Amino acid sequence: MKRGILVTLIFMFVGAVTSSIMVGCAETTTASRSGVSNPNYWDKKKGDCDTVLMMPYAYDLSQVSRCTKLWEMYRYVDELPLKERSKYAVAFSQVSYSASDPYDKAIADAALKRICIPRHPLDGNGNVKEVIPDSLECDAVSNVSIGGQGVVSSNPYARSRRQVTVSEPSASQTKAATSAYKKATKTRKTSASKAIPLYREALEADPYYVAAKYDLACALAVVEDDRAALKELEDLYTWDDDEAEQRLVKARTDEDFTYLREDPNFKLLTGYVNIAIINGAGSIGMQTVANMKKKLEAKNYSVSTVGKSNRPELVPVIWYREGFEDYANKIKEALGQRKMAVKLLAKPSTSNDILVVWGQPEAASIGVGQNAPVVQGQRAQGSENKLDDMLNQVDQATSTVDHAKAAREKVTSIGSGF
Repeated sequence: MKRGILVTLIFMFVGAVTSSIMVGCAETTTASRSGVSNPNYWDKKKGDCDTVLMMPYAYDLSQVSRCTKLWEMYRYVDELPLKERSKYAVAFSQVSYSASDPYDKAIADAALKRICIPRHPLDGNGNVKEVIPDSLECDAVSNVSIGGQGVVSSNPYARSRRQVTVSEPSASQTKAATSAYKKATKTRKTSASKAIPLYREALEADPYYVAAKYDLACALAVVEDDRAALKELEDLYTWDDDEAEQRLVKARTDEDFTYLREDPNFKLLTGYVNIAIINGAGSIGMQTVANMKKKLEAKNYSVSTVGKSNRPELVPVIWYREGFEDYANKIKEALGQRKMAVKLLAKPSTSNDILVVWGQPEAASIGVGQNAPVVQGQRAQGSENKLDDMLNQVDQATSTVDHAKAAREKVTSIGSGF
């Protein structure tokens, strides 16, 4: 009894701290653990990948492939000198030559193209031989960047979408598959790991049992077998079946896949995008922003952050990271905002893929004497860059709230030991 009272009091304290923090942080709320990060997102996400990519032969090919995907999702390359690009190209070339998965090869080829280095040749022993080129070989050169700044913009999975014809099972197959599926569903309530072989049994009876395939992916994600979970979702992606497609859409907001949402493969397979909504119209924009969130969530788009800008926005804009323009236009369609501008966030300081910034002319009335608004993503005459400012506000709020969540998790583990 005493233990229960003590744990409750500790939770009440941490909850009060969290609430206090939330009120004082630019009125920002977070809807999931995903949110806005520091400006250099590669440094946050890379883990040991710089070492792996610089010394690819010291690591398994699977590790090099994993880091290549992270590179293509988060690493900006404009500042890299030629020799350093060439060094990274050794790792990408290794994956391009040796990976068994066509998707891994496609990502490696995209990485080589973006750093403007051709695939290095193989030596007599079948190892990649670094040959530093005299100059960069790029498809596009400008005074701003060489070969592109953003993440990979194409979806290598697209060519296999709905290419597998789903066959109807026989009555005996359906009976056996349904029986195994029911057992798996019941077992999963207490043990996801024990449910996995039962889902596989259902799929042995009926190889195109959509519910079993999806739930198997869920169970694998819960036990943290991310690669296997993604493989099951990839299979669903190839099936020419409306239910399979609906399940992939459902995966965007399914809590079982929470820790997979930032994986580039998961995004490509399900259409998941990390969205933040920023209200730049003050109190007069609150209802519109709330309606936007409802509309997007009704379409299975996950809104990670809802924030408020301290400065007025006069027009609504959807900002997107490079590679997410198609998603931005789909979100515009889902919102029913035909006149809403869609613009590239050239140098994003956020982990969000899409920023929906709501503004309206009436917002000028709440910004008397403040800096001029951003014009087409650039600084207006005599103004600060408000987009950077609002991202910094959301950034600080998310960081502080994450600290509070970590404290709560620590208290939970302490409480369980009383």
